[in-house]
Amino acid sequence: MIDVCVFADEVSKDFDEAVKLSVEAGANTLEIRGGIWGKSVTTIDDDDVKRMQDVLTKYDAKVAVIGSPFGKCHHDNQDEYEQHLRYFDRMVELAHAFDTRVIRGFAFWNPNRRNKEAGRPNIDDYIDMIAEKLAPIVPVAESGNVTLSFENEGATLAGTCEETRKVIDALGGGPALSSCWDVNNGLHCGEMPMPDGYAQIKGLVTHVHVKPNRDKNLNPIGATNITYEDLFQTLLDDGFSGAASIEHWGSPELMLEGVRQLRAAIDGMS
Repeated sequence: MIDVCVFADEVSKDFDEAVKLSVEAGANTLEIRGGIWGKSVTTIDDDDVKRMQDVLTKYDAKVAVIGSPFGKCHHDNQDEYEQHLRYFDRMVELAHAFDTRVIRGFAFWNPNRRNKEAGRPNIDDYIDMIAEKLAPIVPVAESGNVTLSFENEGATLAGTCEETRKVIDALGGGPALSSCWDVNNGLHCGEMPMPDGYAQIKGLVTHVHVKPNRDKNLNPIGATNITYEDLFQTLLDDGFSGAASIEHWGSPELMLEGVRQLRAAIDGMS
């Protein structure tokens, strides 16, 4: 069955409170990014990690995903790029500390992200650069037994499932590379989630992000007639084993409502 997950920092900036409230609402796993007593996954030290582990044990919760910012940088800024390479080394350490394989990441900033009229760049014009720049990460992920799970995000060069697949293929594929499927992000880039988007990443999905529709409800997905139950069942039928994270529902209260809706949907499938 699919684990119910939530971005902890959108529930509370106090990690203890975030875990407590999330578990009470029905989550059994967390995606960690920020809100860690004033720190983020890029700045926490080993003492912070131990404190987090104690909190997770107290509430019988686990970390499903390291919500890292890896790859949200300018591909042509060498200092930023090298900093993100160092980030990834630390994310592998955190994945081991929290007993998860999944590290969320991205494929560099979309240079048109602040110019809506410019449209999405053609990823084929950037794919060789992406492959070259991200190639050093692959052996690190392989040796660490983790997977870099690319979130399709319109602000980056891989905004759709099709673009994500091109990135993964350019890097040679394999278990160290996978898809963090943000269904709504793909929709916002003009890609229908099913069957179009999913056909590109079938067998590659290691994590799912769940955002609300305009009515702040789980279903339907965006302006489609697709439900998350449909999507989850398709994933499960194809062997998916992982978590789905509530994200960007608008407020801590709405985030917890999202967790409750997601819990009800998943429990209703069993």
